[in-house]
Amino acid sequence: MGGIQSYLRDFAAELARREGPDSLVVFASVQDALTAGEWDETVPYTVVRWPHRVMLPTPATVRELQRLVRLYHIDTVWFGAAAPLALMGAAAKRAGASNVVASTHGHEAGWAKLPVGRSILRAIGRSADAVTYISDYTLRHLRPAFGDHPRFVALPSGVDTEFFRPAAAAERAATRKSLGVGADPLIVCSSRLVARKGQDALIRALPEVRRQARNARLVIVGSGPYERRLRAIAGDGVIFMGAVPRERLRDVVAAADVFAMPARTRLGGLDVEGLGIVYLEAQACGVPVVAGRSGGAPETVTAETGIVVDGHDSDAVAEAISQLLADDQRRTRMGRAGRAHVAQHFSWEVLGARLAGLCGAQAEAD
Repeated sequence: MGGIQSYLRDFAAELARREGPDSLVVFASVQDALTAGEWDETVPYTVVRWPHRVMLPTPATVRELQRLVRLYHIDTVWFGAAAPLALMGAAAKRAGASNVVASTHGHEAGWAKLPVGRSILRAIGRSADAVTYISDYTLRHLRPAFGDHPRFVALPSGVDTEFFRPAAAAERAATRKSLGVGADPLIVCSSRLVARKGQDALIRALPEVRRQARNARLVIVGSGPYERRLRAIAGDGVIFMGAVPRERLRDVVAAADVFAMPARTRLGGLDVEGLGIVYLEAQACGVPVVAGRSGGAPETVTAETGIVVDGHDSDAVAEAISQLLADDQRRTRMGRAGRAHVAQHFSWEVLGARLAGLCGAQAEAD
């Protein structure tokens, strides 16, 4: 499941929890019919499936959206991924909705650099009452493209701080044993294996890290098109785990000494890190982070919770990781500060209430 899908899944669950299951209707495409059917049976809200793998704002999709607005007497339509689906905002209002909310995720900053993309965002802005953004970086790039009509509200991903939590000593030791790491220094990176995330910089930095922190290990969690290239350059101390269940991911991150994902901006700004939920999850687990200077990623950490580096510079990555591994007390302080930072600014209590407010007292969404 990708970052946007996880974002929508978690916010939908939070809306249903706050407003009641009858308050929410989700209109979604179908990637796999069997999996979708099983999933729909487990959620506490109504799911209406569009029988196609991709949902686009075609005339047929518009007609179905309008039918659902009328059938369920929907007042607020929330487009969980603004571009291009929120082009249907005006049609939703013609069907009876009075409030349109459109959420952006970072890739729209790339759209805003292109004439066609700007035209689409401007059209969305004419019907949207509110546009949400995940970082100040994305807001700076998106606001001019959307125009003056919508209001802009920060709505980054929330973090379940009860699920993502520091590991007890016994849990941490058990996870490390299962990885074959034991007491050796442990760096963890979890994300899709794509060029933007900077796993290659971590692999290139590891030999220098191991010169300063003997037997340091790098565990890379996730899958993606970059995996073959990463495996080709990996040397001693690199462990590839592939995709793992959510509980296992949490346990591995919580067992780390340092979480590192040196994301970097690519393709002239078209490929950029919108925020980086994994940095927040690691901090919630009490683990200091090394983040890349790309898009909104630096906004996830403070000087008390992590270090921001140039993800193109493997020497800088090695230096940041080595500094943290060499100072147990600093890591402990950063870990505590990181968890407090996430609880204060990125908890569901804070962000769920914000989205519910945008959607109105009776939160109904598309």
